[in-house]
Amino acid sequence: MDQQGSYQIKTITSHVETEIKRLKAQVDLFWDKELKHYIEYGLRDGIRIVELGSGPGFITEKVLDKLPEAYITAVEIDPFLVEYAQNYLSKKNRNRYEVLEKSIMETGLAENMFDFAIIRLVLEHLPDPVNAVREVYRILKPGGRAVFVDNDFNMHIMTHPHVPELSELYDAYCQSRFAEGGNPRIGRELPGILREGGFSKVDFEVISAHSEIVGEEIFLKSEGMSIPAKLVCDGFLSSKVLANISVGWRNMFKSKKHAILRQLYMAVGEKLS
Repeated sequence: MDQQGSYQIKTITSHVETEIKRLKAQVDLFWDKELKHYIEYGLRDGIRIVELGSGPGFITEKVLDKLPEAYITAVEIDPFLVEYAQNYLSKKNRNRYEVLEKSIMETGLAENMFDFAIIRLVLEHLPDPVNAVREVYRILKPGGRAVFVDNDFNMHIMTHPHVPELSELYDAYCQSRFAEGGNPRIGRELPGILREGGFSKVDFEVISAHSEIVGEEIFLKSEGMSIPAKLVCDGFLSSKVLANISVGWRNMFKSKKHAILRQLYMAVGEKLS
């Protein structure tokens, strides 16, 4: 298993541009809730921030917008996403950042360099998450904090009315990622992984997005069919099950009182002085 792990944008989906749009919607879906916790855990203006596994640059953009005097180092291993982030942030006229093509497993950055680290939807794709956490710990300053956000696909999208076939989709997704060294059910393990990686004062939160609060459109944009279609293509999911999911999803939307709920799992740790 190479350092890139189980998320590689050109192999995880059947349409790269569709996946980029989905990633942006996924940031928008949770951002207000995430930001509250980032601030609670020490994100503030004028500090050195690192985002590891920064992808297309959408979280970096949000933080730069919120904190006009902060400087962000964005670390991303995928050369396609590095180039995308550089172009995207440049076109948005953002500054106070740098995008580095490095691995979270071995950043090459100096020890004791950053005040705050964001690691969002990264550990779940790594075969060795503990050593990734240790690298984050190494580059933080004493007293610095790191926030890790991941999924747990036993508790992913839930709907009312219930769409039972979604569990088959999530099982197929998990098997696909497990085969490549990832762990899409890592959310429940985060506090223990942070402690094993050296962090103290570990805390844990579950953040939720509900269609009654944020609306349905953003949910639809944050999901899509490109990854399920790739699961069918790769033999992890049958086309019949995918067809049944589509029917169940449409029927759910026909209900006047339908609802969609999704969670992310957040753990924070501190590097003691």
